[in-house]
Amino acid sequence: MILEPIDWAVILVYFAFALSVGVIFARRAGSGMDEYFLSGRTLPWWLAGTSMVATSFAADTPLAVTELVRKHGIAGNWFWWTYGIGGMLSALLFARFWRRAGVMTDAEVSELRYSGRGAALLRGFRGFYYSTIRNCLVMGWVILAMATLVGSLFPGVEKEVAVAISCVIALTYAVLSGFWGVVVTDLAQFVLALVGATAAGVFAWNRVGGREGFLAATDGGGGFLHYFPAAGGESFLPPGAFLIYIGFLWWCTDNADGGGIVIQRMAASKNENEALKATLWFNIAHYGIRTWPWVLTALASLVLFPDLADPKAAYPQTALLVLPAFWRGILVASFLAAFMSTIDTHLNWGASYLVNDIYRRFLHPAADERRLVLVSRLVTVLLMALGAFVALRYKTITGAWILTISLGAGAGIVYILRWLWWRINAWSELSAMVASIAANAILHRFFPSIVFPYSIPVIVAFSAAVWLPVTFLTAPVEEKRLRHFCAKVRPLGVWGDLRPAGATNPLGGWLLLWGVATVSLYLFLFGGGMLVFGPRWVGGVLVALSVAGIAHLFRSLDGEEFR
Repeated sequence: MILEPIDWAVILVYFAFALSVGVIFARRAGSGMDEYFLSGRTLPWWLAGTSMVATSFAADTPLAVTELVRKHGIAGNWFWWTYGIGGMLSALLFARFWRRAGVMTDAEVSELRYSGRGAALLRGFRGFYYSTIRNCLVMGWVILAMATLVGSLFPGVEKEVAVAISCVIALTYAVLSGFWGVVVTDLAQFVLALVGATAAGVFAWNRVGGREGFLAATDGGGGFLHYFPAAGGESFLPPGAFLIYIGFLWWCTDNADGGGIVIQRMAASKNENEALKATLWFNIAHYGIRTWPWVLTALASLVLFPDLADPKAAYPQTALLVLPAFWRGILVASFLAAFMSTIDTHLNWGASYLVNDIYRRFLHPAADERRLVLVSRLVTVLLMALGAFVALRYKTITGAWILTISLGAGAGIVYILRWLWWRINAWSELSAMVASIAANAILHRFFPSIVFPYSIPVIVAFSAAVWLPVTFLTAPVEEKRLRHFCAKVRPLGVWGDLRPAGATNPLGGWLLLWGVATVSLYLFLFGGGMLVFGPRWVGGVLVALSVAGIAHLFRSLDGEEFR
């Protein structure tokens, strides 16, 4: 055991805070479905957005970033940086649509947007698929990361025991508090996690002597410090992989129009403007602020643990080596906070599908609110057990990321088009999802040499070859349903005369703002990197340009034409 009494004190204070919030909000969370899953749809943008950031940073994230940096250098982060493009599209375009829709889950929008038997089938399929298969895949790698951390603290503990400890911590809190407890503690968890990661990065980078010490210790391994693919061998990101990242990943996967956990917070926001601001803040904080502390620790691990057999263990081992007492406690508490904020979300989010889109929709439509909340809590326990079962079968975190991305590749473009084009129907969406899953199975069985990310264009093409013909061979959505959808959501794009008379269609203006937001985000990201690694004056200029772009963005959003 390497923790000292002051470290344990920090951890216990955190636990006391988290459990007290869970108890305080238990009664409110139990009052009804809207309270248990959406906090009564009353969240301000700063709380909803911070909750998005906190839940996207689990114990797995810095471990996976370390795997990427150790293999491909800083440029390896394009594996997840590219989602900033789609993230800003979600903020500037889709956040308003999701909040206007007034749904509890993204599966529920199936019967708002589409009609007939296909809409009901799609809602049920999405509800089951995302609550169990996809959700448990994510929980599995999050639990694995927490088990890795526990293993670093207590080397003699078996993986199964570590998983059990992690599950008990998360389950107790999730069942008590519902979504209210999740978002309130997320605020503290985000601050704690950011402080812990920053402390680890600063201490680790100083330990190896900064940039000069790193280059000397790695025999001039400057390629690791490049933001884009660098020549120099297999250890750096191949240009072909980079092109697929930026050319496909941000729009082809099932997070293309927001993604389930982000959509849940959009739906929980006070109104559509709050949802938009929340999603903007999420993308700025997630990509622009949190990247560099993780990267610093990952780079330092190359010097301190150059031959480590398990790359996902490099982050906790490096951090625990360089941090003094108290800061070590902050780090461990931050890992616990990150783990709990993500697991709580996925338990609550997964239960919302099973209860709202399966149980209430198909099995017991007349169930009262108290019964629905009780079923929600029981389902939460079931999902935790499934997530733990999956965790025991994972070996690498990035491998788990790749699996979930690949399963959804090909469906993302349909999720985007359903908001922009009237002709998309339930069969388009359902066939795209099934085709993506089938393409993965075919590649794995018959073409194992086509590996990620080179498999992504193949999956996208296979899916398109299925969903495009299906769209035109099946009947369009009935006109009455489309008119109702247009009146409620006010979508942009190609809707003919289905939109209400006099409704504006400023799609071009919104896409321009999306461009401004995306450029500003990456200026901030790379400016921050240059403030750390140099040249600092260039970093300062890039950050200043980014701030100017974001200021212009908010001024534009105040205009009447964008309301």
